Amino acid sequence: MITDPVPVRVPRRLLPVLVIVALQSWVTLTPGRDPFLQLAVAVLLLLQVQWMARVARQYEHDGPHRSIELAGLCLAAGLVADVVARAVGPDLPMSVGFIVGSSLCAVFAFQAVLRWDRLGSGTPGVGDWINALGTVAVTVSGGILLVQALAAPAAAWSGWELLVWLGQLATGAVLAGTCVVVGLLTGMRGDPRLWAVVGAFSVHVVVQCAIAAAGYEVAERASILGHVVVCTATTAALQQALPVRRDRTRPSVTATWSLVLLGCASLVLAVAAFSDLARTRVAAAIGAAATVVTFSRVSAIVRELESLARARREARTDDLTGLANRRGLVAALTSAPGTVRDRREAALLVLDLGGFKHVNDRYGPDTGDHVLRAVAGRVAGLLEGRHVLARVTGDEFAVLLPGADQHRALDVAAAVADAVTQPFDVPDAVVRLGVHVGVTHVHPDERPAPAGTELLRRGQAAMYAARAAGTQVAAYDPAEDERERLRHERVEQLRGLLAPEPDPACGEVVVHFQPQLDAGTGEVVGAEALVRWWHPQHGLLAPVAFVDLVERHGLMAPLTRRVLRLAAHEAAGWARAGFPYRVSVNLSSSSFADGDVVCLVQEALTATGLEPGLLTLEITESVLMENVESVPPVLQSLAERGVGLSIDDFGTGYSSLAYLADLPVDELKIDRSFVRRLMTDPRTHAVVAGTIELARRLQLRVVAEGVEDAETLEALRELGCDVSQGYLHARPAPAAELRDWFQDHVTADQPS
Repeated sequence: MITDPVPVRVPRRLLPVLVIVALQSWVTLTPGRDPFLQLAVAVLLLLQVQWMARVARQYEHDGPHRSIELAGLCLAAGLVADVVARAVGPDLPMSVGFIVGSSLCAVFAFQAVLRWDRLGSGTPGVGDWINALGTVAVTVSGGILLVQALAAPAAAWSGWELLVWLGQLATGAVLAGTCVVVGLLTGMRGDPRLWAVVGAFSVHVVVQCAIAAAGYEVAERASILGHVVVCTATTAALQQALPVRRDRTRPSVTATWSLVLLGCASLVLAVAAFSDLARTRVAAAIGAAATVVTFSRVSAIVRELESLARARREARTDDLTGLANRRGLVAALTSAPGTVRDRREAALLVLDLGGFKHVNDRYGPDTGDHVLRAVAGRVAGLLEGRHVLARVTGDEFAVLLPGADQHRALDVAAAVADAVTQPFDVPDAVVRLGVHVGVTHVHPDERPAPAGTELLRRGQAAMYAARAAGTQVAAYDPAEDERERLRHERVEQLRGLLAPEPDPACGEVVVHFQPQLDAGTGEVVGAEALVRWWHPQHGLLAPVAFVDLVERHGLMAPLTRRVLRLAAHEAAGWARAGFPYRVSVNLSSSSFADGDVVCLVQEALTATGLEPGLLTLEITESVLMENVESVPPVLQSLAERGVGLSIDDFGTGYSSLAYLADLPVDELKIDRSFVRRLMTDPRTHAVVAGTIELARRLQLRVVAEGVEDAETLEALRELGCDVSQGYLHARPAPAAELRDWFQDHVTADQPS
């Protein structure tokens, strides 16, 4: 079976270009120097360039299309100028227009390539132009010497013909090389468009070299045809948008090529100086110009490197003291000889100045700066041998001691602490500073060796430990550091747990409940809500594991809101199920400091529908004493809303009994420490009996917590205690289990 051949399809937008190229090739290869044919070449070339510029306009930010358009206009204008000159005076020099036009064409073509490289980031740099001009000059100068040394056919040409021919070869080579570099930087390594354009430039150069024996006139025609081929390849490549280099940093090849170029220019100049060939003066002059141009470029690069080194040095230096700053210290920790990099012993001291803020606030920043410089001077005067002294932050310094063991580091730390705590003379005053020094040591056998930032962190951890312990010097303790890391990790988890939109990965706040029973009848009257944290790794955590962190980091308000909402929700559910029991919730001192307690309570009651009389808030005596002015009005507002109030852990604080008469409390809660010793200590028995009698006279309900055996319950009942709570009745349990316990307890109390 014979199948029809598959037709080759050419994109319609390339058809005009191919027609123009065919006409250009025919006109260029026609023998003779017919001015009308040269004018036709100019017109056709102009049409082709206009087509290329139209395609290149797809680029934004004033891309290469304008340079491409100018390149074609210059070449076409040069050809037209030759036609006009020949028509005006046949004796005028030939091809001057083409020479000037092709030179300008090369300039704008080079600019087009650079604009492609710098697309959207400004105009090409001066260094790129200097490198290009230097390359052309070195190539022309060396070419003159090489052509004469090899006795090539071009050696018989006139001087300007040889210069023009070599100049066109050099510019073609520069444009080809530039396209390769920029194409590779933009990721076109496997793109055939790049290699098509580079191949067109290469063919242009090779053909001109190969037909030089046929004479300058033929070489000129080959040059015109070469421009046609290059324009064709460029037009085809521009049919799709070219990629743009994302990295805007100047490639190192630019500076490297400047150095290579300087060496080549110097070599050509030396050869021309000692050569006895003809035209060596021209070669020497061009070589000298190339040397001057490239030397200026290399000098600029050296100045840039010096400026960069100075900027880097300044970036690692503290302006006030002249010491290394944090960046300089970290660099020394990681790269200085004899430190972590060389796996030798090293020690780091981190100093924190105590009381410096007071000096700065009282005497002004100028005095503070004077003190900081004095501290730097004193510490520097104590240090011997190789070391790095740095000012890390405002009032924090660090000392790196390469090769120091733990014993020497501690001795230096003690000496530094003694020097810094001596008085400082400032204008009109004498000031004293405290100091805390953290010492960390790196053993050469430690694997892996700590990074510079890790070593600094250890020193700061030791410094914080010294501050917390109230000592001047403390060594780094890995165990304490790990505990601090875990505390920090737990705080971050608590932040996520108590955020407005909780992070499920941080666990869940849950509430367990412990029943409260009437001491006389045994009937359930309420339950105390006890917060728990269901941790994703450690399971159920009691309040002792996290409440202190909540208090310390200002998270009590969101925790109180969450617990109130959960407790009120459960109590409302009990009431709907036929168990109208009170629920008690503890409030800490920070609950009153961090949030609006009345608002939190009202939100919980409104959201859950719980009757205010079924909610009791427990506060300790310490809360009352720490907030003498602010707490009573809050309690009064809560009582007016019908919320019950209880004094928790009564008898354990150092307080006045006056608040029992002044505050609207409903309940006293005897601490478990008294209940535990009730049966064994007569004095404790007397205290409990007196407390119950006092509460009866004030018409307050008494709750005894920590009841664990029947004998203690019976004794409390005899003393007149109203409510008991403890393991004797039930342990704290989740809400679902407590509801079942309520049901079972009610069923057991009903008569059969």
